Amino acid sequence: MEYFVITYTGKPIGESGESCSTEYILDEACETCGTGAKLSGSLKTKKLNKAKKNFFQTVDGDYLISEELHIKLVEKGIKIGDLDKVVDFKNNQLTFYHLYTELSFPKTTNFSGLIIDSQCQTCKRNGYFNDVIIGDLEKNIPTKVIPLELNYSDLNLDLKKQSDFFNSWEHMGLSNREAKGNLVVRYARPMLIVSERLKIVLEEERLENLKFDVIKID
Repeated sequence: MEYFVITYTGKPIGESGESCSTEYILDEACETCGTGAKLSGSLKTKKLNKAKKNFFQTVDGDYLISEELHIKLVEKGIKIGDLDKVVDFKNNQLTFYHLYTELSFPKTTNFSGLIIDSQCQTCKRNGYFNDVIIGDLEKNIPTKVIPLELNYSDLNLDLKKQSDFFNSWEHMGLSNREAKGNLVVRYARPMLIVSERLKIVLEEERLENLKFDVIKID
């Protein structure tokens, strides 16, 4: 079975996570930057009242799916585990599920389409950014995002049997374990890896703004 990195290319909707007072467990997170923090309880969100999409990403990098899409994934036997509904600031459940897992692929053997900047030197798991070729507005040349390519030498068969979506070991952006100066608490999010089975269902639903980059496994 093939696996893909999924990217939401539309405009992010709403806020989530740290900025909404969501609680996280830091027992296994990086002691310096906090990368690898795990969610404790439900994901708290803001400004989702007008969200009508079945699949989208918040400005904080969390992936949410609608109740309708959740039902279809379960009916089709897609392994997504027991997802929790997100909540508002009063802990009222909303009609969206947090597409969240603690299962992760190992570190890539090599990759392209990513650059590393200001990476935490303790864990070296954050600081990954999409590589782009900057365009020129005056010449009507758009900015181009370099396609992602993640390579793995081997993947544990038992791991792949557990789910149809996973985290990458690598985390996008920067993390701050403590608020200092102009820095706020933030935990970098991993990339989302989906199986071919899940990709097919998402494509069948004709969801907008989804991009899939195939993973190479030797």
